[in-house]
Amino acid sequence: MNSRKLFAGLTSAAMLLSLAGCSSSNGGGSNGGSDSKSESKPLIVGTTQELAGVFSPIFYQSAYDGWVVDMIYEPLLRYTKDSELKPYLAEEMPEISEDGKTITFKIKEGIKFSDGSDLDANDVKFTFTLIADPSYDGRFTGNADFIEGYKEYHDGDATEFSGIEVVDDHTVTFHLMDTQYDSVSTLGGMGIISDTQYEYKKGDLGDYKSKNDQPMGSGPYVLNSYDKAAGASLVKNENYTGEGDYKISQVVVKTIAEATELTSLQNGDINYFPESIEADIVGPASLDENLAFDHYFRAAEGYFGYNCAAGVTKDAAVRQALSYATNRQEFIDAYFKYPEASDELKEIPLGYKPTIYWNPVSANLGSIVTGEEKLDGLAVYDFDVEKAKKVLEDAGWKDTDGDGIREKDGEKLTVKFLLSEGNSVLEMLIPIIEKSWKEIGVDLKQNTVDFNTLMDTVTPGSGDSDWNVFFMATSYTGVENADSNYNLMSGDPNNYSGLQDKKLDDELKAGRGTVDEAKSVENYKKAMITENDLIPYLPIYGNELFNVYAKNVKLTDTGPVRSWAQALDTAVVE
Repeated sequence: MNSRKLFAGLTSAAMLLSLAGCSSSNGGGSNGGSDSKSESKPLIVGTTQELAGVFSPIFYQSAYDGWVVDMIYEPLLRYTKDSELKPYLAEEMPEISEDGKTITFKIKEGIKFSDGSDLDANDVKFTFTLIADPSYDGRFTGNADFIEGYKEYHDGDATEFSGIEVVDDHTVTFHLMDTQYDSVSTLGGMGIISDTQYEYKKGDLGDYKSKNDQPMGSGPYVLNSYDKAAGASLVKNENYTGEGDYKISQVVVKTIAEATELTSLQNGDINYFPESIEADIVGPASLDENLAFDHYFRAAEGYFGYNCAAGVTKDAAVRQALSYATNRQEFIDAYFKYPEASDELKEIPLGYKPTIYWNPVSANLGSIVTGEEKLDGLAVYDFDVEKAKKVLEDAGWKDTDGDGIREKDGEKLTVKFLLSEGNSVLEMLIPIIEKSWKEIGVDLKQNTVDFNTLMDTVTPGSGDSDWNVFFMATSYTGVENADSNYNLMSGDPNNYSGLQDKKLDDELKAGRGTVDEAKSVENYKKAMITENDLIPYLPIYGNELFNVYAKNVKLTDTGPVRSWAQALDTAVVE
C-alpha cells in the first residue's frame, strides 16, 4: 500500500483567521446529522503548515491535506487504533484466490456520496481507472499498475481497465498480473471517488486536477470553506449513511503561527493540536490543568533525502560520508529533552535513532528499524568523522588546493541543502552538521523555501535538480514493508531521491511478489542491506507522537496508523 504521508515537521508561520463561525446548510441528514442537543462544540485543529488544497485521494501529497481527505473520502478497508486492518466500506474482508491473484470485495449497500448518489462497484473501478489513466501524474501509480489490463489502458488503446470486474452493483473483483504481498491493503486503502461528479474522458483528468478543492466523497464530512492562508472548515455530511455516531458538527483545520501552538491552546484559538513531536510544547502542556494529552509510537521518521540523480550526491561515497558526519544522537538528545514536564510525561521516552529509512511499525521488520533487532550486514551510520573523511579520500575527493573544501575532477564538494522555513528540527540540526560537514571538507550552501515549494522541487519530474539534500518526515498509514517499493524503486513517483539500482529493484520486487511471508521478509532484509549501502535517505529520528488538547475534547481512538481525522466517530467536544 502506498501509504506514505509527507510532513514538513514544523513549518512556516501563517496568517491567523478564525473559521469556527462558518456555517452551512449541511448537517441535518438522518445519519450525518443529529439532535442539536447531542451535538458537540466545534473541533478546532491547529497546524503550523498551510494546506495546499489538494483534497483528492489520488492527488494529495501532504499529510495536512490528507486529514481533509480522510474526513471526506472512505476506503474499502481501514486500520483500527490497534493497527488491525478491518472492513469499512466493504461488508467483510475480501475473498482471495489460492494464488493471491484474484481479490473480491463485497461493498455495503446503501452507501451514498454527499450529493445523494449511490456508491457502488462502478465507483470502485472508476477510482482505479483514474489512476491508470495515461495523463495521471500523481503518486499512487503503484496502487494500480499490478492489476491486469493496466498497461493496455495506460499505454495502449484499451477503452476500459479490463482487470477490474464489476460482478454486480456491490461486488468488485480485481484480477492481478502478479501475486503481491500487500495487495489487499493497497486495494482496500484507496478513498473511493464518484464516477458521476465530473465527466471523464480517457486521457483528460482536467477537472479531477483543477478542482481538487471541490471534493465529494461518502465520508461523514463535507468541505465548507478553504483558504490557503487560514485553513479549512468542514461540516457534517447531511447524506452520510455510513457507520459511526459523529457528534462533532464542525471541524476546522486552522493554520496558526509557528511557536504559538501552546498559547493558541491556552487561549482557546484552537482546542486540538495533533501529532506533535516538540518537547517544549508537550512538556509545558502536561503541567497545564486545562490541557490533556495522549500518545503512541509514531509510524514515521524524520530523514535527509539525498539527490542520487544529480550533483555531488550522485556519488554514493558522498552520501555515505555525509551520513557518517551527521551526529544524529546529539540532535536527538537535545531536541527530545523536556524543558519542563509532569512526572507522568517524564516517564515516556521521546526519540530514538533509526537504523534505516523504513516503516518503523512494519509488522515484521519494524524492530530492525528501531534497533531492537540486529540485521547482519546492515550498514549503520553512527557518527564518525574520521570514517567520513576516509570514505571521501578513497573515492577520490581530496583538498588539493588547501582551501578546506574537497574536490574531484575539478568539481568542488559543494552540498546544496533545501530547507523548509520555520522548521524547529532544522533550526537545531543545521548548526550540528555545519561544524562536522565543514570538518570533512564540505562547502554547505542553504536555501530556505516554504514546504509546498520544497515538495514541488524534489518531486520527480519537476525539472529542478539544483539541490543535494532536503529534510522531511514521512508518516506511514499502514504496517506493510512494501511501502519501501515506492520509496526506493527506480522511476517511482515517490522516490524523491531519484535512486536507480537494479539489484535493489529486484530485491524489492521479490519481497512484494509473493504471499509467502517468510520469503517476503527474507528478500526485504536483503533490500534493507542494499539500501543502506546506497543510502538514498538517512533517517534522522523516530519518536513518540503526542496529541495535545483542551480537557473538554474527547478524541482518543487514535494510534500509529489511525489519525485523529479517522477517529472522529468516537469524538466529542463537551
